[in-house]
Amino acid sequence: MPALISDLLERSARLYPERRAVAIVGGPTLNYSELHRRVGRVAAVLARAGVGRGDRVGVMAAAGLAFFDAYLGAAWLGAAAVPVATRLAPAEVARQLADAEPRAVIVDAHHGEIVSRAHADAATLIEHDSPEFRRLLSSVDPAPAAALPEDTALIIYTSGTTGDPKGVCLSHAALTFNAFVTAVAQDFRPSDVYLSATPLYHASAGLRVITMLVDGQTHVVLPSFDAEAAMSAIVDEGVTTTIMVATQLHRIMDSPGFDPERFASMRLLLYGASPTGSDLVERMMESLPCSLYHGYGLTEAAAACAGLGAEDHRQGKGTDPSGLSCGRPIVGVDMKIRGPDGREAPPGEVGEILIRTPKLMSGYWRQREATGRAIREGWLHTGDLAHRDRQGYLYLEGRIKELIISGGVNISPSQIEDTLSRHPEVAEAAVIGVPDRLWGEAVTAVVVPRRGASPTLDELARWVGSRLASHMKPKRLVLTDRLPRGDTGKVQKHLLVKRHAEDWAES
Repeated sequence: MPALISDLLERSARLYPERRAVAIVGGPTLNYSELHRRVGRVAAVLARAGVGRGDRVGVMAAAGLAFFDAYLGAAWLGAAAVPVATRLAPAEVARQLADAEPRAVIVDAHHGEIVSRAHADAATLIEHDSPEFRRLLSSVDPAPAAALPEDTALIIYTSGTTGDPKGVCLSHAALTFNAFVTAVAQDFRPSDVYLSATPLYHASAGLRVITMLVDGQTHVVLPSFDAEAAMSAIVDEGVTTTIMVATQLHRIMDSPGFDPERFASMRLLLYGASPTGSDLVERMMESLPCSLYHGYGLTEAAAACAGLGAEDHRQGKGTDPSGLSCGRPIVGVDMKIRGPDGREAPPGEVGEILIRTPKLMSGYWRQREATGRAIREGWLHTGDLAHRDRQGYLYLEGRIKELIISGGVNISPSQIEDTLSRHPEVAEAAVIGVPDRLWGEAVTAVVVPRRGASPTLDELARWVGSRLASHMKPKRLVLTDRLPRGDTGKVQKHLLVKRHAEDWAES
């Protein structure tokens, strides 16, 4: 099995030279022969900027070819690409770049000024697609590949399993292993056309830059998400598979232009990265002509670790009163649930998910102690809570830090959220624990009502109480027009807790 990213690219270029490798919606398209030549030349441009094996190459740009140049060009040299989220404030950009210390940063025209102000002259700025960059690409000879399997190829900053943002270091060996096990789990075909509709600086989409090289697949990139643009891309590009988060799927299915026929080319729609309500899943199963795949993973394990496959969806497997399962461990991944007593939890008991796999991160960038806390005896301690049924299907129960302890009882927010999402007057909901003098933490439902609806606390408490244990009924209700979300659609509950804890303290 190839253990270098350049091996994947070289093989696909040799076997499928004329097949589309990358297609940017509204932008350039490259076949595999062209991409292979380009990456070697990008590596040569980076080498001229002083980049060598073990160095870092930042990238801050709109989703597009800049990420393929940075990820694959850096990997070619044995350097690591460091994507910088475009949503970050200038101070956050400065902190991340100061921590990563990149030798060079690939930017587009818009973000070059941001990086320049944030990082001063500490790194060489390479403006992507500028006349100077194009001139260099056309004049240099490809650089020789210089990476080793253990070299870090990608450093993705994440809140991780232990709090503040940290750089997750993923090696060539981990990333190529991830590509192969993902191909097995999702039944890749050489003819697959994958659509990236989420930011390429995030793991769920960014890792696909490498994964889609496994056997000549085509990678289509939507520079920014819009429901109509996404559906048009699926039709125009002949997309066969994509991954989207719940927010995107709601927008597509609520769009005036939604038509199941526009998904005729699709064979598999993956959803995950953020909680997806059972009502949305049922709606997709009724409306879409393609199969569904629900995934669970995290950056520290090169994303995908468990999956609820197409056949599981069709046969109704992986469901219990707590909601929809995120499946069973994929090939190449060992997983166990550690109970409160430190032993492996029996079916039905909630505990922390532990993961062991060859695609684990090498560690957090320059944070040995944090790495030691996260990976112990070869197992990644994820901080995610779950239980499993007797067939091994995994049911997420939230994060350890999100667990609500009310009146001395542990309460899982995800069960309440799924139940609330089925209420006819609720569009979506997030459940948090807010400090309370009597209860310790009060179960608080933050609800986005459906248009024209105004659900009351009594109504929602009765709804939950008739379906779940009485202690899970919300004690407080907050109505809002939207929930704060990050780039992948995950609700930022820490913001809700902070905001509403202050509100209750003042009331």
